[in-house]
Formats: sequence, C-alpha cells, structure tokens
Amino acid sequence: MSAVKQEELRREFPFFREHPNWIFLENAGGSQVPASVINSISTYYSRSYVQIAAQYDQSKEATQIVKEAHEFCREIMNGNGIGEVVFGPSTTQLVHTLAHAFDKLITNVDDEIVLTNIAHEANYGAWTKLQGKVIEWKAHDRINIDDLSALLSERTRIVAIPHASNLIGEVLDVEAIAKLVRQKCPRARVIVDGVAYAPHRAIDVCQWDVDFYVLSLYKVYGPHLAVLYGSNAAWKELTDISAGPNHFFIPQTDVSYQYELGCISHEACAGVLGIKSYFEQVANAPKDQPTRKTIEQAYNIFADFERPLVERLIQYLFTKPDVIVLGQRSTKNRLPTISFSSTRLSSTDIVKHLNEHKIACRNGHMYGYRLVAARGLDIIDGVVRLSAIHYNTIAEIDKCIEILDLILSNTDHTTETNGPIQD
Repeated sequence: MSAVKQEELRREFPFFREHPNWIFLENAGGSQVPASVINSISTYYSRSYVQIAAQYDQSKEATQIVKEAHEFCREIMNGNGIGEVVFGPSTTQLVHTLAHAFDKLITNVDDEIVLTNIAHEANYGAWTKLQGKVIEWKAHDRINIDDLSALLSERTRIVAIPHASNLIGEVLDVEAIAKLVRQKCPRARVIVDGVAYAPHRAIDVCQWDVDFYVLSLYKVYGPHLAVLYGSNAAWKELTDISAGPNHFFIPQTDVSYQYELGCISHEACAGVLGIKSYFEQVANAPKDQPTRKTIEQAYNIFADFERPLVERLIQYLFTKPDVIVLGQRSTKNRLPTISFSSTRLSSTDIVKHLNEHKIACRNGHMYGYRLVAARGLDIIDGVVRLSAIHYNTIAEIDKCIEILDLILSNTDHTTETNGPIQD
C-alpha cells in the first residue's frame, strides 16, 4: 500500500480528524469506523427505522438491508452455499448461545472438550458449563499443533480455539487443526474464535473446513454486532436434537431466525453494509466485481501495510532487556497485536505514561485471563497491549517507540497499579 493510498483511507475515519494529535493503538479492543458505516446507520435511522417483514415500502427496504447484511457476512466468511450466519450483540453472547445448544449433545461426563489457555474467555468459559470433561491445550508463548494431537481421542466432541490470540497475535493454522480433528475424532466439532484475526486477514471457512466461526464486527470497522457462521451440517446436528432458542413457531429450517433472539439491531445491519462500501473503496472495486473478490483484495491491502508495523515494533521490543514480550520474535505468522510486560515497571504505569503522551492503549488481561495467569503475572496489572491496524502509520509506530524508550529507560517512574482496564 502506498503512503498516498493510506492517507486516503485514513481520511475516511472521522476519529482521526477529531483527534489529530492522538495515536490509536487500541484496535484490538475495537477498531475505528469509516464514514461509510456512520452514514449507513444515519441513513437507516432517517429512511428505514421501522419493523421489518411488513408489506409497506419502508419495511421492505429495512427487510432488504437486514437480508443483505447477512449475505455480506456469509461472503466475509466465504460460506455461501455451505452454511448460515447468525447475528448477536457480542461474540461472548453468541458462543454462550451455541454452547447451550450443545447441551443436549454433550451429555456424557466422558465426552471431552478441548480448550486452550491462550483463548479469550468468550471461547473458553461457555464450554466448561457442559457435561463433558475439559482437556486444556496449554501454551505460553506459542502453540504447537503436535501438542494438540496428543490430546485428541475418540471421546473428543468439541475443539474450541482462537484463530489468533488477542494478546500474542500469533495466527494458528486452523486448516491444519481442522484436518487433524477430522482424522482423529470425526464426531468432534471445531469452533473458532476469529475476533482477533478478522480485522487483519481474509476468512475462508470453506477452505479451512471449520464447523463454526465467530467474530465481532466492531473490531472490523463496524458497529457493535457479532456474527456466528455455522456449516449446514453442524447446524443440522443441533436442530435435529432441538430447535433453536427462539419462539416455538419459528421454522427450524430458518437458522438465523432460530438463533437471533428478539430483534437484532437493524441499524447495525445497515452499518455492516457500510463495511462493504469501505472494502469496495479500499479495493477500488468496479461495480460489477463479485463481493468475495473485493473482500480478498481489501484484506491483501490490509496485510501488506500491517507487516512493516509489527516488524518495527517487535524488533524494538526484543532489544529491551527489561521487557518480556508474549510470543515469538518471528513475525511470519504474527498480527500487529503485541503484548509485553516489564521486569522493572508496572504495566499500569507504562500505559499511564503512554496515555499522557496521547498514545491510546491499555493494560490488564483483556479477557485473556488464563494466559496472563499462566505467565505468573499480576492479573490486574497484566500486560501492556499495543495493537495496530492497516490505518496506523510507520510514523506513529516510530513515535510510540520514541515514547516507550523514554519510559523504559527512566528509573524514576512509580510502579503503582490503578486497577484493570479491559476489552
């Protein structure tokens, strides 16, 4: 991506006009939104703020917006023809709803559920409430698929993993994991939390052969809304046992309606179509270009720009003897989400000084509680997390490094903790 192209894209985000002196490195907590998303939501409120599924014109328009939002999210997943998507208010809520649906499938205490301690709690805690026995796939700095293989057996029913850790930023090979699960335990379902991955790289559930994939759209330049993909076979397994949690008279064949309790945010669905418009702008896509091709082109541009950001920051942090970086030095499979702690300074103190220099970031466990605990770190103080995205610049990373160098080199900083700041 050229500098001109990047500046053009940054202008689409009103946040940077409102706060020109701030460097925003808190993207893993939620990205900024482009004008296309804001305008789409505003237009919906002005034109189509009515209940859907009626016969008058405004309702037809609103119904079409909700329908197209579902279609676009299937395209994001590359799940057209092989699965359905469900909207919800958050990934945490969607995973809890999904886990509850598995309650009638996981009925034996000998059934095994494989989870990993590098997960965001959204894709861990919900599964521990089922009858099955939890088998933990432990990791500290990186995760080894060979270790997973030893944990799988004919009793394995669920393998729930993150596509990327929201603290480490390392990308797991979900295609290889799904293939391994199919070989060793064909009855098991693979559930992937893609929240930390989705802002950065294209998703392809068709290629990867996963059963469920969930992400939060407010971290992918959109409104507060989450989306859960499930393959047709995986949804059928659930609906054959029991209908979804919605009203009894809703057809079991309508998966989205079965699992979208009450009214989803229709205005947020309009915002989802604003993401589509932004991707079209990023890719400079012609009007007749297939949506999936546009999505892939946009993500390729995101990836090209993000690689230098993570390389620059990782290279710097690994030169500091008092800094402990979560994860490996290699940036080959790493997203620009980097967490670290200091042997001399509290994470809270480091973040306090970064914030004072107008660098937006945070510290704590960010719901990667089990990983922070496994590292023996103070849970409240946790780690410092710096998370960039395609609209961040090399100049911003260099400025952050400059300020970090002052903080980490100064022995006069206090080390008090001021309490947790989380996702």
